[in-house]
Amino acid sequence: MLRIPSGGAFAALLYLLFSLLDLAFSVLAFHLGFQELNPLLRWLAQHSLFIPAKLVMTAGIAMLVAYLYRSAAARLVAWSGVVVMAAVTAYHILGLSAAL
Repeated sequence: MLRIPSGGAFAALLYLLFSLLDLAFSVLAFHLGFQELNPLLRWLAQHSLFIPAKLVMTAGIAMLVAYLYRSAAARLVAWSGVVVMAAVTAYHILGLSAAL
């Protein structure tokens, strides 16, 4: 039986899922001729460092979420991050569906 993690592990996994979807949709958008809107990530993409940077940032943030989740302030930030990444994923889906 599948056991769904709770607390910090669940928030970290959701953040990880949405961040990896963001990465996949970003790479697809690049192949369709779109550019990254974030200036730092755009610079990294121009130097072939976009994917490694996104993976390192995503893993680091997910680990921080899981580790710091006990703090009420960290929980608020963690769930805010999950909501933002879900919105970014929805934005990608809408934008790519209109482009295709």
